[in-house]
Amino acid sequence: MSESALVTMAPLEGFQSMMLPFLVGGAIIAFILAFAIGANDTANSFGTSVGSKVVTLYTAYVLASIFETLGAVLLGHSVTDTMRKGVIDPEIYSGAEKELMLGQISVLTGCGAWMLLATFFKLPVSTTHSIVGATIGFSLLLRGKAGIRVEQILRIFASWVVSPLFAGLTAVFFYVIIDHLILRRKRPLQAGFHALPWIYGVCMTVNIFAVIYEGKAFGLEHVSALHCLLVSIAASAVISLLLTFFYVPRLRKQLLGTPPPQGLLAYENGVSESGLQINGNPTAVKTEPVTSGNIHGQNSVAPASSVEAFFRSNKPEDPSVSHLFSLLQITTACFGGFAHGGNDVSNAIAPLVSLHAIYIEGSSTQIGTTPWYWLLYGAGGMCLGLWLLGHRVIYTVGENLTKITPASGFAIEFGAAVTVLIASKFGIPISSTQCKVGAVVAVGLVQASHPVHWHTFRNITLSWLVTLPVAGLLSAGVMAIFQAFAL
Repeated sequence: MSESALVTMAPLEGFQSMMLPFLVGGAIIAFILAFAIGANDTANSFGTSVGSKVVTLYTAYVLASIFETLGAVLLGHSVTDTMRKGVIDPEIYSGAEKELMLGQISVLTGCGAWMLLATFFKLPVSTTHSIVGATIGFSLLLRGKAGIRVEQILRIFASWVVSPLFAGLTAVFFYVIIDHLILRRKRPLQAGFHALPWIYGVCMTVNIFAVIYEGKAFGLEHVSALHCLLVSIAASAVISLLLTFFYVPRLRKQLLGTPPPQGLLAYENGVSESGLQINGNPTAVKTEPVTSGNIHGQNSVAPASSVEAFFRSNKPEDPSVSHLFSLLQITTACFGGFAHGGNDVSNAIAPLVSLHAIYIEGSSTQIGTTPWYWLLYGAGGMCLGLWLLGHRVIYTVGENLTKITPASGFAIEFGAAVTVLIASKFGIPISSTQCKVGAVVAVGLVQASHPVHWHTFRNITLSWLVTLPVAGLLSAGVMAIFQAFAL
């Protein structure tokens, strides 16, 4: 090794020796933040499935742990790179790497403290809001407005408005299609049997494409979008055929071979309003005519116009039809967890990856990419937080905003998942919390008989508004302490 190389390595080794305790401390705090994200934000992925009673809380924990981890490791690179280098320009800390490392620890601490506090009050807040606010907070204290990338922040701000609207519109779009194709039909169960493979095909096509397109983990980053789309369609076609020939006949036998739930309002296989005939055996079903005003009191007024009637039906969801969407909702929830892991693991890991890059390189430039093991580390923290505290927020999203059925739950989860997956592919750190809540509220407005609980939505919205400034103040406060004692 040349003498010049030894001279170059000596300062780096000295820097690393000095900063190692900060790296270790940052890793510990990052795990705590990931824990808080798991307790608060990961709960959103399966909240609607628990609310619709499709899965138990324990099953939701298991499935969320699997798919959040897969999403974090396979999709988490792009958003993590955006979060650690896109909000502020690291070049302004050239020669002041210690300040930047302490700043990243401040981000982790401020964001983690706010997330744990919000979880305590059962409020689903945005970790993206938190991490951006905390990053701005410490940088304003150290450098003022210098180095803050206003364009990128405005892009993130815009996504906070667009993402819940887009997720809500997407969820309503799918729910209205389901409503017209199945729920409003005279024989909704039979219509559901015919439509289920097609709905599954569309769902799987979108999700498979989102996973494999530019999939670095699979070595597919150079495969064209057209080829990925063709593969997605082919795989979904196979799945749809399997459903058509194996799953649907079994489901048909299961649902038509047993007496219907009490109060069934749809009439299948020769059913009249006075009774139900299943497999040739008449089964009396006492029903009441559906009139406006007698369904749960709210959201049951007859539509005032043809436009409103198109988007909102007064016909309650058939309990038997709900079974058709159970597996579909579980599938979309799994993809939602996958999308969430890919997007939100960055919130816990981006500052830690920044710490690690500065430590390895001895520079604020951070040339290296995000290592997979840090993504796995963050996913582990999220899963632990979900198992220990996730139930607090799951019930807020799944039950306290509106009544969720398997059909509406599928539309909600699919709309939110599509939005998050698209954003993850473009490296845009959006709020998965806002996507899910936006979808829940939007679908709640067009459901036949289940009102939106606006007081719950008001509390959630207020928590969103204060998240960025509170996280920023907490981060700046921690940085002020570092300035006094560590700089």
